[in-house]
Amino acid sequence: MKKITQPDREAQSADEPVLPGTEQPRSLGDLLRDAEKEQSHASQAADASSSGTGGKSGGNAIAPAKRGKRVTRTQLRRNARERALQALYQWDVSDGQVSQIRQQFLDEQDMSRVDVDYFIQLFNGISHAPQAVDDALATALDRPIAELDPIERNVLRIATFELTRSPDIPARVVINEGIEITKRFGADKGHRYVNGVLDKLATEVRPREMKKR
Repeated sequence: MKKITQPDREAQSADEPVLPGTEQPRSLGDLLRDAEKEQSHASQAADASSSGTGGKSGGNAIAPAKRGKRVTRTQLRRNARERALQALYQWDVSDGQVSQIRQQFLDEQDMSRVDVDYFIQLFNGISHAPQAVDDALATALDRPIAELDPIERNVLRIATFELTRSPDIPARVVINEGIEITKRFGADKGHRYVNGVLDKLATEVRPREMKKR
């Protein structure tokens, strides 16, 4: 399985409730712009902090060389998940080939603060065998996966891949990452749905770990 056709939705009235995970999806352009904006802000803040602009200096003073803030492994991994989400979203809703989309991201997107190897691992692992991931995820869903918003669907795919294929990553870390990424890219209440699904899935696939408090 590859592409999922989105069900037609008629315009809903203001007082008609929307099921979590079925909200109007955001565009890929929105995802990329938000990611680039946040990375740019983080880089500018790091440069301002390291340049010592907070103090006064004489007219002939030489500003210290700017040094970018070191990116932690945790943040590199978070950025890899976000790039994987963006690439999977494009793959999910378009007719693009896996190899072309992967190369497009590697060539055209800012990957300087991304764990590139992990991005490739996530994107390849899911796009090359989506049915296996979807089958594992389906046990925790309350509806067919095709009915999910594509953002939430691919956040859940990434988390499912990590829960089932990356035992070195703690289950609660996987759940938290899924929630935080959905808060940033998904619909307003999408993270609540993602939280419930991942908590159920993690209890199924990692019962011992989830019992520990």
